[in-house]
Amino acid sequence: MSNRLDRDRIYEGQPDFAEVMLPRLRARPFFRLATDEEIEGSLSAYRSGDIERLLTTWAAVASPVRATLGGLSGMIYRRSGLLPRRLLGLAFLSTMRGVLEAGRRLRSGLLPEVAAVIEGEFPWLESRHEHVPPGAVPRIDFAGEFGEFLQGGTLDDSRARWQLAAALNEVQQAHCSQHLAVLFRLPELSRHALRERELALNYLAHWSPRVTRDLWAQCIYVLDGLNAAVFAALQGREGLGIRLRALGGLLIGGDEWRLFCEGLARPQRLLKPT
Repeated sequence: MSNRLDRDRIYEGQPDFAEVMLPRLRARPFFRLATDEEIEGSLSAYRSGDIERLLTTWAAVASPVRATLGGLSGMIYRRSGLLPRRLLGLAFLSTMRGVLEAGRRLRSGLLPEVAAVIEGEFPWLESRHEHVPPGAVPRIDFAGEFGEFLQGGTLDDSRARWQLAAALNEVQQAHCSQHLAVLFRLPELSRHALRERELALNYLAHWSPRVTRDLWAQCIYVLDGLNAAVFAALQGREGLGIRLRALGGLLIGGDEWRLFCEGLARPQRLLKPT
């Protein structure tokens, strides 16, 4: 599969991104514009070729919460750790399932040639979070700009953007999950964060595309657009459904959290780089 990847090319960003796509992202509720420190610091670490350094640098310079949470939303989020830990854990799992399904739904809506590339040439990206047990799946729709970004150039551009977005997502989420482990008082989420860290290391060991600053920043922006869409969904009907189902699971018990913990005890499937 990897023989199709151009490992020498320096991939560039979408030329009209700042004029066309970024204003749309900034207009989305909860969107947070990444800081220059986050972009420059993480890019410098990435270009060093030391992916451990990228993970460490991101955790040092970047906010774990990739959304703007002000007013009542921010207050509720910051105090969410006062809620029962099991309730928060069940809500986390439900949200995870919704996000994973949103990713599958997004891929199904891509142009056939782009979908074929993503499905056929990146086997190391296919086995993700198999420790998350089945259950209710809330409807979460990703920001449409992500699909447009993936398809906004040649097929080679799509390859690089997909690889970079998948890996950077795990870098971001590892930092976020560690943050939630403390906020929610759920040490199990620290082990989940280690899974995301493993995935980031593995993905970028397969291919770390050479990129311009523009492309690196654009990838962070569109990922933060996805995070803003998730937070927006959690504030609406789907978020209410997540909380009600989590409350029901807390009251009647059940195996969902136990299955999650048991899954964390099993090694994660990783495709070794060739």
